[in-house]
Amino acid sequence: MLYSTDASVFELKPSGVKTPQNREGLVSDLREALALGEAITLRGAGTSLAGQAIGEGLIVDISRHLNQVFEYRPQQQRVKVEPGMVLDELNHRLGFDGLFFPIDTSTSNRATLGGVISNNSAGAKSVYFGTPRDWVVSLDALLSDGSEVCFEPLDEVKLQNKLALDSLEGAIYRRVIELLTLHKQAILDSAVDASLIRRNTGYALDVLVRDYQPFNPAGKPFNLTPLVCGAEGTLCAITAATLNLTEKPKYSQLICAHFATLEQALNLIKPLLLTRPAAIELIDQATLDCTLHNAEQTANRFWVEGEPAAVLVIELFGDSLSVLKKNSIEQQAWLLKQGAYAAPLIASHQAHQVWALRKAGLGLLMGKRTRKKAVAVIEDASVPAERLTEFYHAVNNLLSEHQLSAVFYGHASVGLIHIRPELDLADPDSRKTFADLAEKFASLVKQYNGALSGEHGDGRLRSPFLRHQVGDEVYGVWQQIKSVFDPKNQFNPGVILTDKSVLQPMRADRQPLQKLKGGFDWRNDISLMDAVEKCNGAGACRKANGVMCPSYQVSREEAYSTRGRSNLLRWALTEPDPVAALSQTELQDALSHCLACKACKTECPASVDMARLKAEVSYQLKPSKLIRWTMTRQKALMAWSQKHPKKSDWLMGLGLSRRALGLDERRPLPKMGDFDLQDWWLNQPILPADNQQKVWVLVDLYSQYQEPEVGKATLQSLVKLGFDVRPVFMNASPRALISQGLLAEASNELANVIKALSNLALDDYIIGIEPSEVLTWRDEAKDLLPKRSDAFEYRRVMLYEELLVDLVKQQRLPAMPVVDKKLWLHVHCHQKSLAKPSDVNRLLSQIPGLVVHNINTGCCGMAGDFGYKHYEMSVKIAQQTLLPALEQVAETDWVVATGLSCRQQISDLAGKHSYHIAQLFNQLLPNNSIQN
Repeated sequence: MLYSTDASVFELKPSGVKTPQNREGLVSDLREALALGEAITLRGAGTSLAGQAIGEGLIVDISRHLNQVFEYRPQQQRVKVEPGMVLDELNHRLGFDGLFFPIDTSTSNRATLGGVISNNSAGAKSVYFGTPRDWVVSLDALLSDGSEVCFEPLDEVKLQNKLALDSLEGAIYRRVIELLTLHKQAILDSAVDASLIRRNTGYALDVLVRDYQPFNPAGKPFNLTPLVCGAEGTLCAITAATLNLTEKPKYSQLICAHFATLEQALNLIKPLLLTRPAAIELIDQATLDCTLHNAEQTANRFWVEGEPAAVLVIELFGDSLSVLKKNSIEQQAWLLKQGAYAAPLIASHQAHQVWALRKAGLGLLMGKRTRKKAVAVIEDASVPAERLTEFYHAVNNLLSEHQLSAVFYGHASVGLIHIRPELDLADPDSRKTFADLAEKFASLVKQYNGALSGEHGDGRLRSPFLRHQVGDEVYGVWQQIKSVFDPKNQFNPGVILTDKSVLQPMRADRQPLQKLKGGFDWRNDISLMDAVEKCNGAGACRKANGVMCPSYQVSREEAYSTRGRSNLLRWALTEPDPVAALSQTELQDALSHCLACKACKTECPASVDMARLKAEVSYQLKPSKLIRWTMTRQKALMAWSQKHPKKSDWLMGLGLSRRALGLDERRPLPKMGDFDLQDWWLNQPILPADNQQKVWVLVDLYSQYQEPEVGKATLQSLVKLGFDVRPVFMNASPRALISQGLLAEASNELANVIKALSNLALDDYIIGIEPSEVLTWRDEAKDLLPKRSDAFEYRRVMLYEELLVDLVKQQRLPAMPVVDKKLWLHVHCHQKSLAKPSDVNRLLSQIPGLVVHNINTGCCGMAGDFGYKHYEMSVKIAQQTLLPALEQVAETDWVVATGLSCRQQISDLAGKHSYHIAQLFNQLLPNNSIQN
């Protein structure tokens, strides 16, 4: 099930999956499968939108291990890589030499070079840089007889040598040359408009006869590489790629032109192309509206003015900053004169936010709260830019026939607009519409001499209509090309050449047979199944940076990505006995390796919340008696352990060894603090509270018993700030209860806290200390307490640092003393996902002289009990960025980590003490009469 879907609407269960560890393993696996007559699909990130990355035979996942650089020659601007190398990771390495491979797909942070080349995917800047065909020098490949070859440029002598070979390689060269010679004119006559940069329909025979010798005497040396580029893995298996590189542009400038109608925007594409832009991207209002409900993308909307029906994102390059600025201002003025109602110039340091919003478009659309999804069916055609407006009206007429609306976005510069109608493919009528649209759209594209596929490939989605696009003669040539390369049809069968209907097996075929009563209220997602189905397969969780999916980042194991877990969950929920299926070994292993970091809720464009889904599964399977007994007595057990520190090697006096509880013996158990925070507070003198503003402090169990010094610093500092401090000593940890699936118990504890706050005044503050506990109120609380607490304003519960930032805004924070120190800051993953990490920096900026170094970390790898149960993976996660950064910390430097788990991880693995931010401010704020 992990490999039965990609980002398309289709689903095919493979017969097996292999993840070769090196090139030799890849060749061995392929030869074995070929000898057995198995069908083979090579798969990279699995982000294909037309079903190219799935198949009923063997799936060979190249993304996990095959990501090495074979040879790098910066002086010659050339590199040779394995096919599993991720595009952004390659460009990050090349960037140190000022070079890059100039392909910019929307999936560049997880797309592998093998997939990029096989689909000839290009992205936003193809109008300037072209497509992979223009940059791939040569390809190492395995043919269908198991022989290894290199497709490379061949002069006349080398070509004759290839033609003389008594092998499959020689037969391929002879047959290809013969077919192109015999059918040259038909190939050119059937080809799409020659002006189209983006054309991926079928096999690129027109490229060979138009641009290469011997068919064009003035052309490039003959090379089969352009044929393999865009062949979608149907001709051979790519084992390595040699790429040309180029220097990064010196300067760039974005202009975001806003229009009242989409037609206004489309009418300006042709004249804009005369300025030779690097990109012209179209974003429509429907796509922009989706960004309003995504936490990460809301911050990226800073440039949006009003409610534009369409925006053109225009990028200009320049070698001179002054000349580029002059050209940008002139173009801005021209755009405003032509009807744009706004055209802001984007500062260079903010340009990445605009591109992040554009690239997130598909995932945002698919994450909408509706069963009608913006599906891929007519979304990849490219037509000549001068006919875009006309084509847009024709498509709208087609959609009107079916009473459908659609979103329009994409690479306007190359005439490629992604058009996505909203359909519910679980509905039989919608499926009929899907098939009818696909067929009629294909005819419409042919009428405009366009390419049915501009970048996403034919796959299983467009292949049924290709014979109609090019005619019987050229389609027959394609069949003969396929036959000589792959006579037994083993390489990705059913793709490009197929007689199957477009209504192939779909993922929507699997629907729940019985409805589970959820522990959470899932109505905001429609249902539990719909919450899982928000994952559309786009694979943003496979990116190598950010916080999301730390276990995937260190393992590259599909099952440990949000997409992988969603696929396994979808399978379980659609089984006849879903509860039994939820306990299946692979699913439980995948979920046990989820750190519940909450990053998917923010970084996944569709906002899939795997942490919540994981808790729901635990609830459905009913936690064990031991877990229930332990978690419901957590406060008493922590208090007992605090009073009996010599028994800390046994879990809170239970008499059970760590091994019996699944806790790794290499990790020391956390020590309890030296005093009881509640006892300490009760022994403080009562201070006058007249006219003081109240602050209610939700004191979590960890601040009471494990780190009472943090709780003490929090309470002391608030007293110093002049508040009437009212601590609420909690009896349980809602976050811990949720994580173990004890949702009813978590609900009761949340309700008890609300009762304790019954005297809350409108101007009172409510704060917490531990981020994961505080942010439970903003996240799960409303769906655990939908009826009992409608009047409670969940978002009123603030982090300690948010309260102090609010005081800064009100100019109520006292002046801090000068501190000549360096501070290293690591922010808790829940805080990164559900709050504003910048608040911590804003607060620390109030301390004069303090130099703050933000550690560019994702999750620290501890995550509650994860670090105790999965010690080795926890260490690997910490080793990504956290531990290397801490090696640079001097003895006199401060380290601040905002989460308890983070501080524990730093102590265990780096041997360094770190502080909660309250400890820092308590030390710096002036003293008053409270006892220490």
